[in-house]
This record gives sequence, C-alpha cells and structure tokens, in this order.
Amino acid sequence: MSKISTNTVINEGGREGLSYAPNKSFEVKTSMTPKAGYTNPEQLFAAGFSACFNSALTFVLQKEGLGDLKRSMRAEVSLVGDAKALDFNLEVTLIGKIEGLSKEKTLELMKITDSVCPYSKAVKGNIPVHLEAETGE
Repeated sequence: MSKISTNTVINEGGREGLSYAPNKSFEVKTSMTPKAGYTNPEQLFAAGFSACFNSALTFVLQKEGLGDLKRSMRAEVSLVGDAKALDFNLEVTLIGKIEGLSKEKTLELMKITDSVCPYSKAVKGNIPVHLEAETGE
C-alpha cells in the first residue's frame, strides 16, 4: 500500500486547551465543560469517524451498482469509564440514512462499509462500534 496522505494536529493544554494544524488550516478550542465556541475530543472523533465512514460508503454504493446516493452518517461517541480506577474507554454508535433505501438495506451496506472504512479498521477489537440505520424511503 502507498501512503495517500499525512495530516498533523498539535494539542496544547489537553481537554482544556487548543488543537491546531501547523499550516493554520485548522484550529479548535477544547473544554470538558460545554460552552459556545468549544468542542471536546469525542466530538472531534465523531466528526472524523462519520466523515470517513460516509466516504467509504461511496465505494460500497458504487460497487453495489447504486451510484452516489444522498446519505447522512451520524456518529455518537461516548466516553465511558471510572475516574478512580483511571480506566477510560470510548463507545461508538453510527446511524446511517441513505435516500431511497430501506432501513434493512442501509444496514446491510453499512456492515460492508465497516470492513472498508479506515476508522473502523483502526478501532476494530479496541472499542465497541454499533451500527444502526434509519429508513431513507
């Protein structure tokens, strides 16, 4: 395999800090406390995972002869754990909707996509990922 791209982001201050790209193309403030203009690592992970999964779904749709249907992918990322035990983990639920397709067909295509998406491959066996679908009919 050949490398397609490499991206760099630097964080200063952890959850109460700033993350930015050295080339100034991206900057986001993070906070544990929900407030306007700030995000958290779980939202960033949800954005990346949902975008990557939705893109990988493009290839699956094309392979299945369905073209590039309008679709959305919602990622719900939960931080779970026990602070006293210093044991923290993530859980992810991906909820897909593809225009014109049933819930069952959408879920079938999402299961195939789960074996294509680089984020899915990266977390496989490490964190629970639940796939759900909504009807696009």
